[in-house]
Amino acid sequence: MPAVSRPYGGLPLAPCAGACALLFLIILQSGLSLGTAFAQPAPAKPSDAPLPSCLDQTIRDQLGDQLKPRGVQKRDFKKDGKLVLHGHAGLYGGDLTSSSWLAGGSLGFFFTEDLGIQAEVDVTPLSLDLDAPLDRFFGDNRFEPGLAYVALANVLWSPIHAKLKLGGGIVHADIIVFAGGGRMIHDAVQGLSFDGGIALELLVTRAMTIRLDARDLTAVQEIAGETRFTNNLVATAGVAFYIPTGL
Repeated sequence: MPAVSRPYGGLPLAPCAGACALLFLIILQSGLSLGTAFAQPAPAKPSDAPLPSCLDQTIRDQLGDQLKPRGVQKRDFKKDGKLVLHGHAGLYGGDLTSSSWLAGGSLGFFFTEDLGIQAEVDVTPLSLDLDAPLDRFFGDNRFEPGLAYVALANVLWSPIHAKLKLGGGIVHADIIVFAGGGRMIHDAVQGLSFDGGIALELLVTRAMTIRLDARDLTAVQEIAGETRFTNNLVATAGVAFYIPTGL
């Protein structure tokens, strides 16, 4: 009987080939299962899922109804190229004379939104209450009371625009700085007079404002035999109307 070939350490060739094929199939199947496991992602958590688009739109609509957009708001009206007719009244605090009332008005014009000029005329009574007892005692009238007329020309500069919360809304306002000079017409006043001050203007409508101002009115006055450079304080409140000119 012929001898069977045993090339691999004396093992038969056919059984060895079958064992190798079986081992290859096992390794191939294991590799496919491992690749499939790595290829499939882990299941997502419910919290990681995106919100429905309808819910996003509902929240957006609710926030839009409750929140109002903020930012720079337009001015109620512009001042450049307009005439300003202003009437006011207030208090005059004399340096050498007694305090009293003051009333008057002005006419102005704004070249730009920030720069303007105005001419103003006011009237106030000048009196010296402390001099009355001396007049009665000596019979000598040392000071003659009477009306003083104040004529001034001022340059207006409005460098600051503000917004104030009044009541349930927002009111636009301008802060105006002004200075100028003129005459205080009275027998007790000598030479020129000068003034300077600050005003707060509330823009209540598109053509009307409320203006509050305070100033220092300086003049050389001769009162009861005393001549002095005086600082007289003036505080007024008034209404201004802006008139378009087309310029």
